[in-house]
Parts: sequence; structure tokens; C-alpha cells
Amino acid sequence: MAISKLPSNISNSGFNFSHTFSNFSSGIMAEEKAAKEVVDGEKKRGFGSWLWLWLWNGDDFEKRLQYIYKQEATLVARINRRSSTWRSTARNLILVSVLLEVVALVYAIITTRTMGLDWQMRALRVLPIFLFPAFSSAFYWALFSFTRMRDSRDQKTVDRLQAERQEKIDELKERSNYYATQQLIQVHLRAA
Repeated sequence: MAISKLPSNISNSGFNFSHTFSNFSSGIMAEEKAAKEVVDGEKKRGFGSWLWLWLWNGDDFEKRLQYIYKQEATLVARINRRSSTWRSTARNLILVSVLLEVVALVYAIITTRTMGLDWQMRALRVLPIFLFPAFSSAFYWALFSFTRMRDSRDQKTVDRLQAERQEKIDELKERSNYYATQQLIQVHLRAA
């Protein structure tokens, strides 16, 4: 009697774990997919939706402004993160350069102490003392230029997004008669 009231995934031999686990994992995957759609942005629209928006000039200001704000925040965070990373990278590069310079100096002192070396061999063994700083400074300036180039590109994008956001806000104000309402309020306030 009690066995007939058990759920279908429980048999006389025990609990059917594979059936339960597959339901559980498929539920998790569906939740992850739904969460990814929410994170990625708006859902894909069909042809009818695009046609409707095109015919009736439907422009969703709120969604576009939210998208612009998110993009702007992402770019500003990227610029700040890159700045922080650049400072630590530059510090580490300078430290490694100084350590290599010390190692090159010690190597040059140890290898040039022998008496039987001619001046060309001594110059060759002292050469790393001059090459390491040159290579490290060239590498430093290359990284600095690359970082500055990416920062300027992101800053231009932020400026463009800010201009687009302001344009959308102004367009919304015009469509909602914001300026006419503001002038009407000012006239009534002066009269009162």
C-alpha cells in the first residue's frame, strides 16, 4: 500500500538517482541560460516586432539610456582597472630592470677580473650593463604607448556615449514638451 503512493522515480530497489540528477542539472542549466539572457541584454526580437517598431517609430528611450549608462560604466571601470594594472606593471618592470642591471654588473666585474683578456673581450662582457637598461626602457615605453592608446580609444568611446546619452535626453525632453511645461511653470510662478 505504501509503495503505490511513492513518486515515480522511487522503485522497490531504491531511489533512482540518475533521473533526479538529470532533472536537477537540466533545471540548473535552464536557470543559467535565463540568467545569461538577462545579463547579455535584451531578448532577440522577431521580424514582426522590428516591423512594428519601424512602422510606429517606437524608440524605447529608457532601454537605450540604460544600455548607454552600462556601456559607459563598463568603459570607465576598464580605464580605472587598466590604470591600476599599469602602475603595478611599471613598478615590477623597473624592479626587474634594476635587478638585471645588478646581475649584469656583477657578471661584468667577475668575468673581467682575469688578466689574460684583451680589450674587445672585456667590452663584450661589459656590454650587458648597457643593453639591459636600453631594452627595459624601450619595453617600458612600448607598454606605456600601448596603454595610452587604449585609454584614449576608450575615453573617446566614453565621450561619444555621453554625447549620445545627452542627445537622447534632449530628444526625450522635446517629445515630452519639457521646455514648454517648464516655461509655463515659470510664467505661473512669476504671476503668483
